[in-house]
Amino acid sequence: MDHYDVTPVEGMHPELGLLVATWRDSSREWRESLGEVSDAAVVWQPYPNGPSIGGLVLHMVACDLYWIEAMLFDKGYDSLTGEAVEYDKQVDQYVPHWPTPPAKPMAWYLDLLDKTRAEMQALVATADDPERILERGGRYSFTCRWVLAHALEHDSYHGGQAVLLHEMWKQTVKK
Repeated sequence: MDHYDVTPVEGMHPELGLLVATWRDSSREWRESLGEVSDAAVVWQPYPNGPSIGGLVLHMVACDLYWIEAMLFDKGYDSLTGEAVEYDKQVDQYVPHWPTPPAKPMAWYLDLLDKTRAEMQALVATADDPERILERGGRYSFTCRWVLAHALEHDSYHGGQAVLLHEMWKQTVKK
């Protein structure tokens, strides 16, 4: 029998630790549902400039960096670097405009996500007040708790899209 629970991560403020545990469980769930993804499916876009599984993962990495490092820890978006950040600067998910991601195996994408998440969650472990109000650029005011809730929601949203894209690919291309 499988047993599931989301107990707060040790060493973190209990509220933040519970959100991080839930974030981890969200990722576990969509990754299990995603299954084995071929190299062709990673970069497949259902229409020109549409999302792809690889593009979504790069976007998640860049947004994790943005929300945790830049917003929560005030490092500034311009200081963020890396392949995911450079890719995401070209994305406009509302148009939509998603460039074709690098032709790399799914393991490369998941490894990048795992490494970034480990780094971001280690930063979160240093936060001690989930209710501390943060202001950035005179436009935003939020709490540490909200940032983690947002990261969790973002993970679930785009992880679900990746699963759906994989199912679409299997029905339209793989046949």
